[in-house]
Amino acid sequence: MPTIIAVDASISMLRQVPGRNEHTYLSLATKGIQHLLDNFTAAGKLEHLALMSYTMTAELKVDFTRDYDQIRQAVKKIETVDKSCLLTMLKTCVSIMSTWGAQNVLQLVVFTDCGLGFCSTSISGFLETYAGKEADPEYAWLRTVANYNLNFICLGLHSDLFFTRALVVYQQLLDAAALKGQLFMTPVKNPETNENGTSTTPSHKSELGRTAVFELIERLCETSYKSTEVTLKCGSYFRMEAPVLLWPPTIPYEQPAVLGVDVAQVRQIDQRIEVCGFLALSDIGSPATLSRHWVLPKVEREKSTASRRSAGMAAVAKPAKLILDTSNPNYVLESLEQDIREFYAKDPKDTEESGDDADVTIVLKHSTGPQTEQQKECLCVLLHGALKMENMAALVRVGEKWYGFIYAFTDGKKKSNLMLNILPPGSNVIPWLGDLELLGFAEDLAPGETASFPVRADRRSYSQSSVVWIRQASLQSDVQKVLRHAKKMPDKTQHFYKELNRIRRAALALGFVELLEALAMLLEKECAHLSLNGASNECTVQLQHAATELRKTSNRDIKSTIVPHQRGGVPDASSSAAAASTAGYMY
Repeated sequence: MPTIIAVDASISMLRQVPGRNEHTYLSLATKGIQHLLDNFTAAGKLEHLALMSYTMTAELKVDFTRDYDQIRQAVKKIETVDKSCLLTMLKTCVSIMSTWGAQNVLQLVVFTDCGLGFCSTSISGFLETYAGKEADPEYAWLRTVANYNLNFICLGLHSDLFFTRALVVYQQLLDAAALKGQLFMTPVKNPETNENGTSTTPSHKSELGRTAVFELIERLCETSYKSTEVTLKCGSYFRMEAPVLLWPPTIPYEQPAVLGVDVAQVRQIDQRIEVCGFLALSDIGSPATLSRHWVLPKVEREKSTASRRSAGMAAVAKPAKLILDTSNPNYVLESLEQDIREFYAKDPKDTEESGDDADVTIVLKHSTGPQTEQQKECLCVLLHGALKMENMAALVRVGEKWYGFIYAFTDGKKKSNLMLNILPPGSNVIPWLGDLELLGFAEDLAPGETASFPVRADRRSYSQSSVVWIRQASLQSDVQKVLRHAKKMPDKTQHFYKELNRIRRAALALGFVELLEALAMLLEKECAHLSLNGASNECTVQLQHAATELRKTSNRDIKSTIVPHQRGGVPDASSSAAAASTAGYMY
């Protein structure tokens, strides 16, 4: 998720925090950004971050990067200038975020003391002007900002009257412009009481400080940057199931209302996604998707040395043994599978080699220490290696009649990871694959039955040569191409009529009938010019024939085709059919 970190660089940020003489609001914002970068680094540096400072103007300090050290150094060099203007910063973010498109989840984190601004640039003045003019083109940029997630880290004390009033105005801005945002502030403290039961003046010492800002950052990460945790299951073997993280986190999908359903339905993916089968990447192609997510293994981070020591001494709980039914016809197979499960699930023990040469027992030795994360088996590593080696994708079910596919994706830096593409809800969302719930194995085909997979369309609209005349140069280029073929007849006779029919059908489809008369006049002039230059008789006859056919009302049908002139005046059927098949229909 691309994220812009915006810092309020107004002079008011240089104020000392009451009760915290060692901190200013700007220094607390700097420490908060450093802590935010620490959380992103611990999560694997997945976010693209940019740093911006704003006053009356907004300045991009660091462009989008994953090198967080650049941001750490740049944030220390931010200097205060004058008064703040939040609206200027939001307009600048629109232009900076425009390169990411609308499919990405765009985040904006603002560190500010909630200054409202002055005069015409204040938030209050903007709200008065904006009321009743939501549809004006002047405020079109706000509709773009409505797609962002705005997170305001509000640095202030609740005992400050100006700060509490500013919080109300900021919330009014979010509500009036329909922006997705949240204000993160320190909790309101209850008045302290002494032994006599009378209230005393609360101290600012613990209300706003470094610890309080760190708590705000933790709440921000928990709300906006927490990966979606699901369980990935591949097959029925119990070890082929593991918890994974999806990043960026999935968002609810609002399925539009259909026939029989009055209201739109909001859907979320299931907590368990199951692999249904495997398909070649060439068969899947590039279908339309709702979102893309990295599939990362969930790693249990060790918090302290004591917890690591206690985890190493803890005994591994054995799974409950399954009681099998002896009357079951598959009892032997189930018993064998149960023995295999118990063999792989039991604790490793230190043993050694013993026995004679005729009967040697190989006993493996294992270390008694706990396994590290690199030594543990990982389903993501197994699945990634298999899909990358076989150039295939795994079709997964993410909900009821809702599918996606997992594949090995390699970025520009040759780093490969598992990627999940979530398709729109439904089982028939990839036309060339057909209904996904009816897919099966090639071995299941009956004798003599041929596989109709992938489903191929009889005629693809995008496979036909399209004509685009948005600019004058495009039309001129097509006409010149016809004239070039005309000068090379009779060698280029078939190409001449193919291009001529293509332009004629495009003109009829657009209702541009005047082009046919102009093209006929142009061919007559070209015929006269070639006759003076000693061109072949065949060339002039074909040009005159083409000009005559363009003026006929019978050729105003888009399905008709102009065929070359034959000696004797009547074209044969084979030439007509060949020309028709060469030109093809255009819709």
